[in-house]
Amino acid sequence: MALEIQLLKASYYKESDVDGILKVCKQIETRYGGLINEVCSSGNGNLETYLLIGLYYIESQGNPSAQNGNAIGIGQIEPASASNIAYWLNTKAKIMTDNQKKMLVKLFGQKTADCMLGLKWDNSPSPCSGGYIDSKTKQLTGPSSTNLVTKADLLDPVKNIWLSSMFLDYLIWMYSTGSTLITAPTGVRMDRVITHYNAGQGNAKKLPKTANAVDTLAYVRKNISPITSDYILKYIGVNGLIDILTR
Repeated sequence: MALEIQLLKASYYKESDVDGILKVCKQIETRYGGLINEVCSSGNGNLETYLLIGLYYIESQGNPSAQNGNAIGIGQIEPASASNIAYWLNTKAKIMTDNQKKMLVKLFGQKTADCMLGLKWDNSPSPCSGGYIDSKTKQLTGPSSTNLVTKADLLDPVKNIWLSSMFLDYLIWMYSTGSTLITAPTGVRMDRVITHYNAGQGNAKKLPKTANAVDTLAYVRKNISPITSDYILKYIGVNGLIDILTR
């Protein structure tokens, strides 16, 4: 493992669940393994296949047509969030690779890719979403960028896997040791990664800065959502996806 991840001693899944989980994970790998390998090798070196296979198991059990409210596809991403992922990875973290940028152009076209990469802040106006230059301020104004990626885009497993992998890439950077990538093994707070991915940036900001992973789990269950705390256990608990996929 290139990442140093603290696993929790508590569990959501039972030992009797493991064989069934592995069976579905194998199906995900068989169907999307080549694509998952491609997105991992195109990143900055901190994505590994087991991280995405585990994520897709929990999110959708590998179903590219899964929908839960605004959460769409195999990685269960909302269009508004998906529209900002390239900005987060490229402008905020400054770790987006040339291969990731090239794939963005291939998947969405040059114009839309340029709009994604050219955002100034989260949900900022974009020419691709109908933004325009205000005659008085000379600044881009108008509709936000939240429609750059559509529901139809996210139902395409190729687009969904590329975007969700970029999102995970960004979150690993954000919650790694010192909030910056360092020489391997990079310590990463996967409990915080999952809180952000599942419950959103606003809820992730509520987490006490000094809380360890066990404290985070308790805080999330009490103050954010039992669904998110269960997700943390499903991912980094005993018999969780990282545990069983790296045995």
